Amino acid sequence: MKELLENRCFFKLVCGAGNESAEDVRRLVKLYSDAGCEVFDLSANYEVIAAAQNAKYKCVSVGIKDDPHILKAQINSKCINCGNCIKVCSNDAIVLNPANIISKRCLGCKNCFSVCPVQAISLTSKEINLKETLPPIISAGIDCIELHATTEDEKETDKKWSIINQLYSGMLSICIDRLNLGNKQVITRIKRLIKNRAPYTTIIQTDGIPMSGTNDSYKTTLQAVAMAEIIQNENLPVYIVLSGGTNTKTLKLARLCGINYHGIAVGSYARKIVKEYITSPNFWIDKKLYNRALVIAKDFLAETMSA
Repeated sequence: MKELLENRCFFKLVCGAGNESAEDVRRLVKLYSDAGCEVFDLSANYEVIAAAQNAKYKCVSVGIKDDPHILKAQINSKCINCGNCIKVCSNDAIVLNPANIISKRCLGCKNCFSVCPVQAISLTSKEINLKETLPPIISAGIDCIELHATTEDEKETDKKWSIINQLYSGMLSICIDRLNLGNKQVITRIKRLIKNRAPYTTIIQTDGIPMSGTNDSYKTTLQAVAMAEIIQNENLPVYIVLSGGTNTKTLKLARLCGINYHGIAVGSYARKIVKEYITSPNFWIDKKLYNRALVIAKDFLAETMSA
């Protein structure tokens, strides 16, 4: 994986830190690995890690409290079954009559929360005990652990980061954005977290606008590139990977802006363009259907990395 970063050809398919559906992950990893992707971002869930058997490199994601990547939605009795939430859920995590959230499919994107007309949806962090959860996953074989650290809680960030460093000696990643932190805070946090780590053993994932990459436009990916510039200007001994709203335009815009990136991580958009195939009950048995999906995935990878 380090070689991919050094050669600036690192592409990571983000299955979703909150995506605990082993079957969904199995299908995504099979399709995109066949298309040429080697790195996959996965939930810190042993069943999910086992399902990603086709992944050459596995990155496990964890988060601090209130980070959007570990949020889970819940529906309460105020629900009027209007169906607005179903229309905006990108991962088919909601069913009605009775209204319910399929927790293992919920990605924490907040779309349902935003469109509910009666405030029947709440969001809570699904936190895990890192000391209990990570050791068996590490033993199973992974290549990176990523900490999603986008909230203002410095104490919790340092606590989780310390535990991860104690448990794992390999490549680590920090996923960070500017939703709650100013530019100075972002840099101060990163410098503090990498202070005792060897040069180039840490990835900084510049999460422009988390889980926003539903459109393939320059505007959608603008903040990811802007975040990368902030990190680049500090000349830190880290790898820079663009994420958050990423799509086929991301690296093109990064090049135009003079960003010396090492790679890209794509989630929402990459999942969206193959969703109808991934969710098909015939995914494993219909070769024509699978080949159509494979062409889409291959073309997407080729266009994304051609900048």
